[in-house]
Amino acid sequence: MSGLILNCLLPFVRPPRTVSVQEAQNLSLNEYLDTFNSAPSIVQDQHARQDLLGVYEQQSKKNGTPPSIQQLFNAARVACAVDHDKDVITWLETLLNASGTHADGHKPNVPVTPPHNHNNKNQNNEGGSGGSNIFVNPIFFPSEQSFNKLVKTLDDAKKSMDICVYTITDDHLANAIIRAHERGVKVRIISDNDKAGDLGSDVDRLRDENNIPVRVDNSPSHMHHKFAVVDDALVINGSYNWTKGARFDNRENLTLTNAPKAVQEFKAEFERLWGQFA
Repeated sequence: MSGLILNCLLPFVRPPRTVSVQEAQNLSLNEYLDTFNSAPSIVQDQHARQDLLGVYEQQSKKNGTPPSIQQLFNAARVACAVDHDKDVITWLETLLNASGTHADGHKPNVPVTPPHNHNNKNQNNEGGSGGSNIFVNPIFFPSEQSFNKLVKTLDDAKKSMDICVYTITDDHLANAIIRAHERGVKVRIISDNDKAGDLGSDVDRLRDENNIPVRVDNSPSHMHHKFAVVDDALVINGSYNWTKGARFDNRENLTLTNAPKAVQEFKAEFERLWGQFA
């Protein structure tokens, strides 16, 4: 699979220097990644391209693929001058990240066709039409139907649930998080340090009583995000705080989408904050 993805990325690369197959075999993984995109033979010569891909895949198997694949996709995106090309690369990255079948046989809902370049349409409008598998689903509050859709989305999580929210005080949502954790979903929570200790907050309970990893910002400013990434394939984002006030009283909104660009960007932001708040 990685060979297919990498072959798709190669036309976007613009190399400044050369590297031979023999040289690549003697490089560390990081050194190899730094030079992978710099070999003209990758673009010009099909046999050299395949040889270098083979070296890359061997290095990836030995050292682990996620960091190296991420660096390669980032480099390819930087090399793109056209937004649509960047969208295609983001789609490829999302497809690769979610390409594995989970232990229960579940496959994430990831579009199997790349985004189309509609010259007369706004390329950022990924609502989907004409059979597209990409969806953008806004929901509004207060609404019990919207709340049930949010809970069902959490209950449908199979692999991972990265939650980055200002506060959690709604026990129904906290219980959905606990259910996910208990069925083996990898749950992580980022929240605001001031709100985590508030009366009625579920953040400390999720950490202390349920052993769910939690990190907070520990800063005078607020960690004011309200988003979640489910199974690395779906984003939940909007004004909605995970509170009873937002559920029953406030005028709030959430958007549920599997648009690859949204998934990739929100996932990257979560990972950035998770590392920053360690």
